[in-house]
Order: sequence, then C-alpha cells, then structure tokens
Amino acid sequence: MRSYLSRMKKCPSCGKQSEGAFCSGCGTALKNQGNCPSCGARLPAGARFCTGCGQAVAGGGARTARAGGGSGGGGSNLPWYLLGAAVAALALLLVVPYLRENTSPRAPGGTLTGGLPDGLGDGTPPPLTGTPREQADALFNRIMAARESGDSAGAVFFTPMAIQAYDMAAPLDDDGRYHLALVHNVAGNHDEAVAVAEEILEGNPNHLLALAAAAEAEAIRGDMEAARAYASRFLEAYPTERERQLQEYLDHANIIPEYEREARALVEG
Repeated sequence: MRSYLSRMKKCPSCGKQSEGAFCSGCGTALKNQGNCPSCGARLPAGARFCTGCGQAVAGGGARTARAGGGSGGGGSNLPWYLLGAAVAALALLLVVPYLRENTSPRAPGGTLTGGLPDGLGDGTPPPLTGTPREQADALFNRIMAARESGDSAGAVFFTPMAIQAYDMAAPLDDDGRYHLALVHNVAGNHDEAVAVAEEILEGNPNHLLALAAAAEAEAIRGDMEAARAYASRFLEAYPTERERQLQEYLDHANIIPEYEREARALVEG
C-alpha cells in the first residue's frame, strides 16, 4: 500500500502538494489529460496548450465549481477564495462608512485621533483561510471574544460578515446552527436566533445549546414567558442530555453548566 506522501502530486499551476485528480488549492487537473486532438502528443497535467503543436486544449487548467447543491461534507460549492473575497468585500463596505463617519481630524504626524471602536484594531476580519465553515467559525470566535471582553461594539461590528459566512457554508450541522443563533443574538436579530434554534430542536427537542440560545433570545427581547418555557425544557432535559457525547456538547463543555445556572435563575426568578 502506497504511503500518503507517495500519493501526493505537485500542482503544475500553484505548486501545492495535493492528492487526487485535481489540486485542492486551485482546482487544476493533476492527471495527464490524454492526447492532443490535433497532433496526438501526450498532454501533461493542467495543460492549456499542446507542447507539440501549440493547439489550445479544451478542459485544461483550473476546474470550475458546479452550481447547485453538492454531496457530502455540508460545504458550499463556491470555491473557498470566493468566500474570502465576499467577506473581505463586506468588510470594506462596513469599515469605509464607519471611518468616514467616526474619524476625527488627523493629529500631527498623520495619525487619526478617532477611529474604530475599542478592540477592533484595524477593523479587518480574521485571516480568511481554511474551509468556508472554518472561516465562518473564525468570525464567530472573534465576535464571542469581543463579547466576553465587554467590547459590544466590536462584537456587533463583525456580525454581518459572520452571518454571510455561515450562509455560504450551508448546509450547517447543529453546532454551526448554534453558532449562527448566537451571532444573531449579538446582532439583535432575535427572531432569526429563535428560528435557527428551532431548526436544531426539530431534530432534537432536548438539544441543550439550542434551548439556551432560544431562551437567551426571548429574554433579551423581553418575552419572559417564552424565555422561561425554553429554560424549563432545558432544566428538564439537562440531567440526561448532558451525558450524551455530542461533539457540540464536548466543544462547549465549559458553557453548558453556566447555561444551567441561567436557566434555573430564569425559572426560579
């Protein structure tokens, strides 16, 4: 059996080491493309023109993404770099108007005396690397970190980018939906937060993270009866549901006991 490294091929276009028929970095074909239809010469992988006669070769170069739904993996069919470009463009749309409205005259030396909210730094999103879901989760982590530090302006600032990123990474698993529900709560979109939480609860009516996210949304918008209803369901399910080894429970093990305390305070308060 060949080793993993022996199955890797160097992409003739971008140089990335990849396995399979197409480059994981740019989509260029990695296997020979057969013979030139004009002169019969052997075509190397990724060739766009024949090396024997110069004839243009159909199908060479980068593989294009197919439109519509894909199978497996749950990711978007858009190339990853398109997601990065879309999020970066949205960042510019947010940052430029903010700078125009919130920057003061330049101090001596050319530095701004005003700027972005505290904690935003230069206002750019996290590095856009990895899969579409990884990019969405990077924005989620940025938002949650700002929220935990008390930087509400910084948390809200990146919510439109995160929502778009999760939409582009669809279909989402329950953990992704939970993340999206929390982002909607930070953005003030409480109806959307409850709707996303209910998508999880359709498959698992006792899902602790979904119940907590929905309870939070209802409490923030002032519907305490609905908030207590979700909190009661959380407390009823908690003793047995917390023992389940769902990946999202393991990933968020530290917050679940805090959700239990908040649910108890809602019901008993």
